[in-house]
Amino acid sequence: MLRQLLVYAVCSYIVAAVYAIPPYEVPKAKIDVYAKGFEVSIPDEEGITLFAFHGKLNEEMNGLEAGTWARDITKAKNGRWTFRDPNTKLKLGDTLYYWTYVIYNGLGYREDDGVFVVNEYATPMVNTGDDTKQGGAGLLDVRSGSSCQKTPSRRNGLEMRCANQLLFDDDFNGSRLDKNKWSVERRFPTKPDYEYNLYLDDATDVLQVGNGMVTIKPKLTDRHFQQHAKPLHAKYDLGETCTGAQGSEECVRDGAATAYISIPPFITAQFSTKGQFSFKYGRIEIRAKLPRANWVFPQLWLQPVNEKYGADQYQSGQMRIAFSYVNDTQMQLFGGLIVNANDKWRFEKMCEFSDTAIFNLGNDFHTYKLVWTENEISVAVDNKNYCTFNPVKDGVIADMYKDGEELPNKGLLQKGGKLAPFDEEFYITMGYGIGGVHDFSDNLYGWRPEKPWGNTNPRGMGSLYKQVKALHFDRWISSGDMVIDFVKVYSI
Repeated sequence: MLRQLLVYAVCSYIVAAVYAIPPYEVPKAKIDVYAKGFEVSIPDEEGITLFAFHGKLNEEMNGLEAGTWARDITKAKNGRWTFRDPNTKLKLGDTLYYWTYVIYNGLGYREDDGVFVVNEYATPMVNTGDDTKQGGAGLLDVRSGSSCQKTPSRRNGLEMRCANQLLFDDDFNGSRLDKNKWSVERRFPTKPDYEYNLYLDDATDVLQVGNGMVTIKPKLTDRHFQQHAKPLHAKYDLGETCTGAQGSEECVRDGAATAYISIPPFITAQFSTKGQFSFKYGRIEIRAKLPRANWVFPQLWLQPVNEKYGADQYQSGQMRIAFSYVNDTQMQLFGGLIVNANDKWRFEKMCEFSDTAIFNLGNDFHTYKLVWTENEISVAVDNKNYCTFNPVKDGVIADMYKDGEELPNKGLLQKGGKLAPFDEEFYITMGYGIGGVHDFSDNLYGWRPEKPWGNTNPRGMGSLYKQVKALHFDRWISSGDMVIDFVKVYSI
């Protein structure tokens, strides 16, 4: 049928040109999206004998291809020619790419390059007997013109058409994480940071979803694995569901193999959009309440899909939307870029927020934002910007030089763009970390209470565990819940 339509359109154009028939403009399609199903329609007028709709979801049409939806409507109803899909559930932020075709007075005409972004749901249709009336207006059809500003943003490898499109959204309104958006980690942490916690996907009391929130509350390993007489000295194989490299120390660890504690004494959670959603250039906003306990930190990160500039030491970059910890009674907030895990470079592109006492970070919800453009990356809390990296003003990362040394992956970075390594697609990671060998510097601050472990000491994990036991775990973690309200990503 598609070939017939194309032939018909070409012949119609020739006939119209030869006989000087006045041009006909296909009416702009009206699109209504409901909680379930959607409709595409044009008004009826004398002379129309067919309306055809061809469309695809979140993927641009390859010319005049048939698309996922390819339907001819041969009869108007209630004054409109309407294509209806009653079953497909479109999400907010989804994009329909389409073209329509009309036979008018025996000739064929097209409307090409249609783009429609779902920004809200229309009121469901109201059945009034013989007539069915719409209960809401059509949504904005975003296409080239004043209503659509061009954007460099990409989603899952595809170019986006317009700025301020909602690319990703989760309000966590269910009773569990959406498997179409998130994957939950199940592994032992390893390089480069060796966090002192185990990430599990089946610890439902650690990772809770309810009341429109995600809550992560750490748990002691020996409380979770009570089947072992000595849980920190047992052997663990996380099996085929381990999200790390099978057979590696990410999946298998023997706590009896060392004289010191090598099994993480704490259990937390981490989940990401890896393999399901990624983007390049955009604005991400996360509303959350950060954990307020010693030696713990939130993981609100963007991580590279492809480690183009190196697989070790965060050489392909990590963007920290928010990173915090407690020192004495003060909670400190940081945001920015990690370009290498080594202590020499780790905090060189990170910034500290100066008004944490006013913002009461650990007791209230705040919105943490990172804006990533082709020219710079900035970080803000409640729209108060406190960190900006601009390669023109601050110098490209490849040229970083400190204490007589260059970045180890300088050569690879120089092959990228001016923002390298932040010129590739990244995915979202959210989680909860405890301790580790890099994020709590041995020399950065005079820690209060005194930091109980040294980062290079193999017994460091046991030292922290010993102090937590002395403080009593429940008391130590009483203000340590991390709660996430929503995450949204927009094109820029």
